[in-house]
Amino acid sequence: MNKKRNKQKIKDYISIYGVNSVIEVLKSKYQIYRIDLLENSNATKNYELIKLINSKNYQIKRYKKEEYIKLYKSWRTQGVVIHLIGDFVKPLPNFENEKPPHCLLMTDGVEDPQNLGQIIRTSECAGINGIILPRNRSGAISQVTLQVSQGAFIYLPLFQTGNIAQTIKSLKKQGFWIIGLENGVNAKNWFSENLTDKVVIIVGGEGTGLRQLTQKLCDFIITIPMNGKINSLNVSAAVSVILFERNRQILD
Repeated sequence: MNKKRNKQKIKDYISIYGVNSVIEVLKSKYQIYRIDLLENSNATKNYELIKLINSKNYQIKRYKKEEYIKLYKSWRTQGVVIHLIGDFVKPLPNFENEKPPHCLLMTDGVEDPQNLGQIIRTSECAGINGIILPRNRSGAISQVTLQVSQGAFIYLPLFQTGNIAQTIKSLKKQGFWIIGLENGVNAKNWFSENLTDKVVIIVGGEGTGLRQLTQKLCDFIITIPMNGKINSLNVSAAVSVILFERNRQILD
């Protein structure tokens, strides 16, 4: 019985590729199942990468070009793929003792894995403290999502919740202001609200936006006015605007 479970677990790995992303994974605490290298590729000539690979007794498989291309022909791997095992999402902790400018991002229906990956990358670059993902109405933390994040998932905590409404109510009791990003008549300009406090910023799904219940639970609704003929930004682009406006306010 135990042997079968172990075999199943080994199959349940995530593959990350590209020199920079693999370097970040090797610096992390994730369990490495195997590293695949293309012989005489750019990866094998990267000093930092090879030093990290040689620092531990990793399982390494080296491939000739023809065999490697058969395996990874649709990926731009730069000659290296790493397979890792781990828990990429954590249970939601208590934030009561956290002080401003502690900031969390919550998604409400972001299902596209590439958008989710971009959001993780942007959020880590902006220096926020974590992302809360609903168990339902959210894209899975898939290989695509983690690859698009370019290693940001290693440094940015990803939390999961089963009930957005209950989580928002709990976070309010822990001292957070809840700010929703949504187009609406009563929404305020994104730069007019204080984003430097202890805040949770909530973004809605592609095409659907924030659900009505989520909007009702927000303390404020903010919007990014459009000057062109297209009336909305991609959700990952909108996250960039809001989070770096927050950074501007902190610096001011």
